[in-house]
This record gives sequence, structure tokens and C-alpha cells, in this order.
Amino acid sequence: MLAPSQANALIYATLCGFMVIGLWAGYHTKNKREFISGVRTQSALPLALNWISSNMSSSLLEAYPQLALIPNAGILGLVAYSFATIAPVWAFGLFGPMIRRMCPDGFTLSEFIRRRFGWPIGVFSALVFIGFMFCFMIVELNTYGSVLYTLQPNLGSSVQWVGPMVIAITTTLYTAYGGFKASLWTDNFNAVCVIVMIIITGVMIGTRLDIPHDAVEASGLLRPQKLGGELWYILPVSITFAQMFNQGFWQRAFASKNNTSLYLSVVLASVPLFAICFVVGMAGPVAQWAGLQAPPNDEDDGSYALFNILAVMPNWVTGIVLVLTGVLSSSAYDTFQSAQISVIESDFFLGRVNIWWCRLILIALNVPCVVLAAINIDILQVFIVADLASLAIVPAVFLGLIPALYFYKGIDVFVGGCGGFLTVFIFGTIFYGDAKQGGALIGMPDGLYVDDYSVLGAFFAAPLGGLGFALGSCALRIAACYVYARATGTPFTALDKPAYSLGDCVLPEDRPASFFGLHGSGNPEDGRHLEPSTLSADEAIFHSKLHSTADPAWMRWWPLGRRTSHASRGAPDDQPDTHKDMVLADAADAADDAASVESMAPKQATHTS
Repeated sequence: MLAPSQANALIYATLCGFMVIGLWAGYHTKNKREFISGVRTQSALPLALNWISSNMSSSLLEAYPQLALIPNAGILGLVAYSFATIAPVWAFGLFGPMIRRMCPDGFTLSEFIRRRFGWPIGVFSALVFIGFMFCFMIVELNTYGSVLYTLQPNLGSSVQWVGPMVIAITTTLYTAYGGFKASLWTDNFNAVCVIVMIIITGVMIGTRLDIPHDAVEASGLLRPQKLGGELWYILPVSITFAQMFNQGFWQRAFASKNNTSLYLSVVLASVPLFAICFVVGMAGPVAQWAGLQAPPNDEDDGSYALFNILAVMPNWVTGIVLVLTGVLSSSAYDTFQSAQISVIESDFFLGRVNIWWCRLILIALNVPCVVLAAINIDILQVFIVADLASLAIVPAVFLGLIPALYFYKGIDVFVGGCGGFLTVFIFGTIFYGDAKQGGALIGMPDGLYVDDYSVLGAFFAAPLGGLGFALGSCALRIAACYVYARATGTPFTALDKPAYSLGDCVLPEDRPASFFGLHGSGNPEDGRHLEPSTLSADEAIFHSKLHSTADPAWMRWWPLGRRTSHASRGAPDDQPDTHKDMVLADAADAADDAASVESMAPKQATHTS
């Protein structure tokens, strides 16, 4: 354990150093494109470093060693957890190009939902994104405070709220200034630091601990276990679909210059990311084999296994872990901060408000985050329910990626999500033979690591039920439209192909007109993020020292409508888009994107159903 003065110096020097990197990135932020999305700007190597950083936080030091010690999980469960960590990266590498073919200039999943299913469900999905990332932010601050107190109890219990508060302040400052670009730069720095520090710490631990061979065999952690096998499905599926609500991941997927850069970044990130998670997780078994950690019990769940090892290491190793914790938490927290600004500006307010209001909302979000993190609210149960919710909702959303299902609507997505939960209830009722317990299964009262097959069944029922109810809703809606058309003699239009392209525009009724009306409430920049006129206009107005995207009168009480309209830029709504030429210019994606862009030829948008 370090002296309090030494520990404080390391903690706050790390956080301030990270802030300097973020502010430096903000100084080099040129336009709103770099601030909000960075769409089509990143090559493979920096993106790979970002994938590594975005998948790690300070919970890495607790969750992975703990899982390896859970009875019936063992090393097999740890390998499953490590694999589940890289699974979302591969998923974004798969779905990112699919969405990009439909929305070449898009940078959020909410934007795709809005342009595919209409603005009401798009705005609702933005609220889901904001709420989910808000929970992520609370957990990150709470974990950071807990780790600091565990490593340095001599700092007093106040470090459990002072440390998170400093994290929130420093990351908010440079994220509000530099936006997504600041998050990119700090993540690159974080990835390099994490790799170097874990290698040094791992070598030190490996050379200082004595592990008897008999202890390894007696622990049973190396034997295959039932729960460890189940986790190969539960963890990859739950983590992958839950991360679909993480806008920070979508920002990175769409920031790739082209699909080739995205694929290469995924490959480059996978091996080191898996290795880091597995090596850190092995601290649990190593601590038990060395006699420093008891098997999990009611008083000790095994999450402090790594810290029990650090207690017998030299102080400088503890110092490295203190720095590592600050780097991990700052990087993870600024990812959520930049993602929140992106969703709030582009998907919730639909690009209709001054960016300063989005910054103020971000600051306001940090206040309850710090408070809830300081009082140790149990948010993990919320995450388990959110994992199940993502399994019920996301598969129904991705049906919209199938061109043949052009008649699939937003109401079908909504019904599918509700149907996923209903299917879990039905499964639970059958499994337990009791409706009350079946309903309770939706809340996962016993967590993910149980001895029976209830959790495994629920994680199968949610996606299958969501897909089934969504397709069933679509079929019933079309059948009802057909019956109504036959009964009234009106044309049957439910299966007519809409004469618009997601790459050219949003739904005709979503074209910009007003903000509060039911008509014309789309984002004015949908389909135009890469137009030369849009980029040049953003460059011109993104000029102040604090990168304000409006004139100095930003504190007017009625900020709506302050954004420069495309009509005033000389790009009326019915003018053909020009960004397809930029998409076609991607040499690495020529064969892939050319066909999709060609199918998005500008045409007069008319709504036929």
C-alpha cells in the first residue's frame, strides 16, 4: 500500500494527464463532423486501439477474476467471458457495413432506425440509448471509487466519491470541448498504456508467487463445468446485444474510412483484447492456488482476488495498478460522454438545437451519475434486465436490414420487443410451473450464474420470441390491410415498394418542416452528412475557441431553429444528394459500396404506403 500522498499524486496526475490529451484533441477538432461522429475518418490501426480500449474499464480488475472462481464455471467460464468481450467487436464489423450500405453517411443505430422506420420510433430508440449509457456511466464511476478504496483504504471512505467526481469533471471538460475526437485520442493512449502496464504487472506477479502443483489440481478450476459451458452462449449473446445500445461502439464502426479498414481493425484488436481479459482473469485462480484467496463464499465473492495478490507485491506494482485504473475509467467514461452528446444532438433533438444545449445536458447528466455512484446503488440488476431487453428488441430491429422485408414497419418492431418479454414469461411459467416465478424470471432475481437452466432458457426465449412476434405482427397487419381493402374497395398498398432510398432521404413525411408537429420532424442532415455543402458549412460555423456551432447569442431562451437550414445553404430538399460520389471514391470498398450507392440514385421521394 502506498502512502496517502503518493497515492493521491498518482491518482490525480493520471486524471489530469488524460484531460490534457483530451483538450489537445479538442484544439485540433475542426468541424462538427469530427466533434459528433468522425464518420469515415479513421484507418485500421487507431480504430483497433479504440476497440481494445472501448471494451475495457476498471471493472476488468474485478469481474474477470471473480468469474474464474465461481463454482461450476472455472477456467472454461473465463475463456467464455474473454471470448464474449471480443464478440461485440465482430458483431459491429458485421452489422456496420450492412447499415452503411443502406445509410452511407450514417453514424448511429438510432439514425438507421429513424430513417428505416420513421422518426417516432427513432426518437424513442435514442431515449433507450441515453438511458442505457447513463447506467454504464454510473457503474463505471461506482467501480472506480470501489477499486480506489480497495487499493488504498488509508485514503479514507471519501475517496469513493471524490475520485469518481474528479473523473466526471475532467472527462466532461475535454469531452465537451473535443467531442468524439477527444475520445478517440484518449482511447489510443489508453490501449498502449494498458498493454504495457499489464505486461509489467503480469511478469512481476508470475515471478513473485509460488504455486504448489497440488493446489491447482485440488481446486477443480481446470475441469470442464456445466455452468462454464452454458456461459459460452449466455455471455457472448447477452454482451453482444447489450452493446448494441452503446453508441460509442457505433461511432467507432462508422468512423472507419471504409469497410476494409473496419474489418482489419476488428482482426487487429481481437487477439490482444482476448489476451488482456484472459490474463487479468487468471488473477482469480492464481490467487486461490497461491493461498491468497479463499473459494467464493457468502462473505467473499472473489472479486478482490487481484487486490489480494497486490497486497504481497512491492508498492510500485500497486502504483502501476492505480494508474491503470484511472486510465481505464477515464477512457471508458469519456466514450460514454461523447456518445451521449452524439445521440442527444443528432437523434433526440434531431439536429435542431444549438450544440451548447447538448453540452449543458451532458453536464446535467453527470450530477446524478456521481450521486448514484457515491451511494453505491445496485445498478447491476438493471444491467441484467437490460441484457434481456436487448435480446428481445435488437433482433427485431435488424430485420429491417433485409431488403426483401421492405414492408416491415416500426409497429412490428415494437410488437416484437414486447413479444420477446412475453415469451420469457411464458417460458418461465412452464419451467417453474408457476406464473409468479415466470414473471420474476424477467428480472433475473438470482443473476446470471445459476445451477439450473432457467437463465439459458430465458436467453433463448427472448430473441426467438421477439423475432416470432415481429414477423407475426407484420403478417397480421398486412392481412388486415388486405381485408380492409377488399371490404372498402380501396387500393391494397401494404406490399407496395416505397419509392425512396434511405441513402437519399428519410421518409417523405419526415422531411424537415417543424419540430413539434407530427409532420416533418426528421433530422435536416439525414442523408447529407457527407455533402460538400454540409461539410463546408460546418467548417465555417465551427470556429470559436470552444467550438460553438452557432453565433454568440447561444443563450437565447428559444434555441430551436437556430441551426442553419439546408435551404439557406443552397441545398433545397428536392435537390439530388452528392455524397454518393464520395462513397464511390472509397477504393477499398468500390466493389462493395458501388452497387449499393448505384441503387440509391437520386429520385423524387414519394410515399406510396
